[in-house]
Amino acid sequence: MTAIMPARRKWRDGLREEFFPRDRRRDIDGLRALAVAAVVLMHAGWLSGGFVGVDIFVVISGYFMGRSALMQDPFQPARFACRRLYRLLPALLCMVAVISAGMLWWVLQSDRADIALNGAYALVYLSNIWAAGHVGYFEGQALAYPFLHTWSLSLEMQFYAVIFVVAVMLPRVRWRLYALLGILAVSAGCSLHDHLAGDGQGYYRITDRMWEFALGTLIWMLPRPRLPRAVANVAYALALCVLVGACVFYARDYACPSWGVVFPCLAVVAIIMLPHTDVARVTLGPVSPLGVISYSVYLWHWPVIVLANYLLMFQVAGLTMAGVLVVALLVGLLSYVFVERTFLDYEGRAGTVARNRGALALVCACGLLSAGLGYVSYTSRVH
Repeated sequence: MTAIMPARRKWRDGLREEFFPRDRRRDIDGLRALAVAAVVLMHAGWLSGGFVGVDIFVVISGYFMGRSALMQDPFQPARFACRRLYRLLPALLCMVAVISAGMLWWVLQSDRADIALNGAYALVYLSNIWAAGHVGYFEGQALAYPFLHTWSLSLEMQFYAVIFVVAVMLPRVRWRLYALLGILAVSAGCSLHDHLAGDGQGYYRITDRMWEFALGTLIWMLPRPRLPRAVANVAYALALCVLVGACVFYARDYACPSWGVVFPCLAVVAIIMLPHTDVARVTLGPVSPLGVISYSVYLWHWPVIVLANYLLMFQVAGLTMAGVLVVALLVGLLSYVFVERTFLDYEGRAGTVARNRGALALVCACGLLSAGLGYVSYTSRVH
């Protein structure tokens, strides 16, 4: 018993440290959980406003990039780039490779050409550009493309590139903040223009989303509110209600570009600026483990749904969809444990030279697979 009990305690402590890490804000992980749940439930057909989950992700991403890039003096470009590459590329590369190998050889040639090309664009983080010219996000034909959801990952990487350039070109934090304010103003103007013009494809464009990223980054330059405990709890609860209400009640007309996305984005800002509230501990804290694995879950849920529709030859719904989502959650968990976490751990402990070489190898692997999928797409169209 004395041998078994420490082993069990060590096992529990390992799980607690993995899914309830002490060096992370659990309420922000809870926000990630809310965001990925909203997107997954929307794709399942159970939530009309689940697209708000993308807006939540975007603001959170901007917040963390503000800390790791624009507020760093001096900025470490190699460290920043490696961290982002190790964070995003391995799981994406694995997902695209597995789905391509399992799907492309038996689908129709016309489908093969489009799916392969979408995968090629996803691996070089231009999927949003491909999607803007091929398919509407809320249209039924979206079910034919297992990599369509990678458009948001392309937006994120493009934002990282913009932030990287700003941080390198403008060494002083004050200049970076001025540049950020300019980016926010220009992007908000582009989003407003597309909204008034009724251009729905603005949903995919980085120009229409940059203001959301910038809003999250600006949290670092805003004064921290010092509210009484009761007032902070009320404000936090109201912001959370705005997010949940938008996810439940918003219709497609409120998707970006739209004035409606302003409210959930501001609600995310309010939640991030009010840490350690009692409401956060009770509501977002318990669901934070889903936020920890949210990237892998997001990566895998849509391909699993698309694959289920192909294999079953009818549009999946009801209990069948519930089973599909359970499978997607399990696959996402495996992806996090064996792919995402493994590469992040290596990046954290590897030496500088090994880390940089590994990042370069990941980029080359994505480029080679992208070229291969491009060739498959070309030959499928020719024949």
